[in-house]
Amino acid sequence: MSDSTVTIPIDLEARREHERRKYLALAGHAGGTYGSTNHGRFAYRLVLGWKPRPPRFVVDFGCGRNLFIQHLRRLGIDGLGIDFAFPEADIVAPMHRVPVSAGIADVVTSFDALEHLLPEEVDEVLDEMRRIAVRRGGGRFVFSICTRESKTKVNGEGLHPTVRPLKWWLDRIGRVGTVRQGLGAPRYIAGVFNHA
Repeated sequence: MSDSTVTIPIDLEARREHERRKYLALAGHAGGTYGSTNHGRFAYRLVLGWKPRPPRFVVDFGCGRNLFIQHLRRLGIDGLGIDFAFPEADIVAPMHRVPVSAGIADVVTSFDALEHLLPEEVDEVLDEMRRIAVRRGGGRFVFSICTRESKTKVNGEGLHPTVRPLKWWLDRIGRVGTVRQGLGAPRYIAGVFNHA
């Protein structure tokens, strides 16, 4: 076994920590730009245009350097960015355990972040998103999901542990919400959370 071989832990919590360390390395890289791409930049019109009223509060999961929420605030909408590695996030926390009250978000967003989850975390995170979404009107969501391997590597490992086809993602999202097609933003998966 050479020094360049990475041993991936088996235990879920140890695997979560293994993944988090990759992002901490990227977040702490002086002059690094990782996490600075605003993958939600084409969703502003969609989020602002929802009727009967535009959202008052948005929570962005896996916000990176928090550019989406920062721009929303300039547009007059409040929100929180959640990320487990980047200090620019409003709340530094894992997506499966967000320390906010239930029912606070008119809209939950996640742009090119869900594929960064471990496969075992996907349903747990989607449940957490639904938990924090408002119940009246269901609470809305907007996601973008990369279905390809990560080009960025840390110690030879990619950053997308959950590379799955779009249909797999739609099935997972269908457990917690209803995808609404034709919302004028074809690059995004948008819809309403289902509440029991």
